[in-house]
Amino acid sequence: MKKRPVWEELGLPPPPKKAATRPPVDPERQEAATAQLRTNCTRTIKVALCSEQHRKPGTDAAGDKGPPGKAEGDTADQEGLLAQDIEAALFQHHAVKAGPDYKAAARLLVASLKRNADLRGRVLSGAVAPAALVAMDARQLATAQQQEHFAQLEDKALQRVTVVGGSASGTLTTDFACKKCGGTSCNYLETGRRDIGKSETWGSKEGATTNRVVTCLGCGNRWEVGLFE
Repeated sequence: MKKRPVWEELGLPPPPKKAATRPPVDPERQEAATAQLRTNCTRTIKVALCSEQHRKPGTDAAGDKGPPGKAEGDTADQEGLLAQDIEAALFQHHAVKAGPDYKAAARLLVASLKRNADLRGRVLSGAVAPAALVAMDARQLATAQQQEHFAQLEDKALQRVTVVGGSASGTLTTDFACKKCGGTSCNYLETGRRDIGKSETWGSKEGATTNRVVTCLGCGNRWEVGLFE
């Protein structure tokens, strides 16, 4: 027969359980991992800046004709230095932490530079500084076609729902996490929906619900969160 613990024999409450201790993080190992992540980020930014997509023959990445006798290696070196400046600004913008927000912002930035030739050209020409670039949201990084698409989606969403409270521009929040990019910088609109059939038949608010249309400010992803009344 298993012996009863002393505290149980004495009629005392069980002792508190020891909290699980996590193994200590090796600072050197963590620093090396951060350095490797930043190096990879710089490399991908440089690749995006060197993107040949939408580049016209005989022009550089900014869309301008390069000066005669300018070696391709010189351009690559300039783009490499610019990529380092952009990554440094991105790292600084995220409180000197290479966390999930930093990674999500880096992925969005690289994708935007690859597909947005106009933005890439302005960055390469110096019209957009690295600090200003990393502070842009998904709407500002988007191409003209994507911005038009975003505007159409917003118009459709506003036509489809009835705003219950708050301003039409939405309420800023960090209570939600985007499943697409992992960011938590969002805004939401509270919207009212009602089962029109039940409302007209029974003259009541049965079936009425309040939803939140949440929009990720990092990548533009949008989803609904149901809040039943």
